[in-house]
Formats: sequence, structure tokens, C-alpha cells
Amino acid sequence: MSPFAQTLLYQAKKTHAIVAWVQKHVFVLNITSFVVIVLLCGAYIVQVNQAVAKGYQMRQFEDQIDVLTLRNQQLEIAVREAKSLEHVTHAVKMMGLVQADQPDYIQSTMPSFAVAE
Repeated sequence: MSPFAQTLLYQAKKTHAIVAWVQKHVFVLNITSFVVIVLLCGAYIVQVNQAVAKGYQMRQFEDQIDVLTLRNQQLEIAVREAKSLEHVTHAVKMMGLVQADQPDYIQSTMPSFAVAE
């Protein structure tokens, strides 16, 4: 028999052996395939559930950002009102402060020192 024919015969025997093995173990292969498909579906469901949970959490953070932004704007308005000239003038009158006249400065001819003990 030629080497080419031997190679073809070997390939045919090998293919026949594989087909025979598959036919003999078809039930085990079906169960294994089913288990793999169930595991993949379970992994997909878990992944989708995690993505939905993260999306919900992001939505809560976005709502919180909106609330904090609004609160920040309100505080900035309150700061501007507190710094306004009208508010300061009114606060000065409420505290009973008076306008200062010409200041008098004390002049000393001798230098003064502080001593630490």
C-alpha cells in the first residue's frame, strides 16, 4: 500500500473513531452542553443585574449632585447678601457703632521692649 493510501486510511480510521466515541457518549455530551449553557446564562443574568444596580446607584448620585448644587447656589446667594453694603450698614446700626473721627496717634520717644521669661 502506498504512503498516500496509508495516510488516507489512517485519517479515515481516526475520523471513524471520533464519530464512534461521540455516538457512544452523546448523553454525557448533551448534559455537559446543557450545564455549560445554564452556567453562561446565569453569569449573564448576574452581570446584567450588577449593571442595573450600578446604573441605579449612578442615578442616585446624580440626584444628590443636583440637590447639592442647588444648596450651594442658595448659600452663595446668602453670602452675597451678607456681604452687601445694605446689610453691613444695617448691621452697623444694629450694633450701635458710630463713625470714627480723626484718629490720635501716640508718639513715644523711648523705644519699648518685651522680655520673655
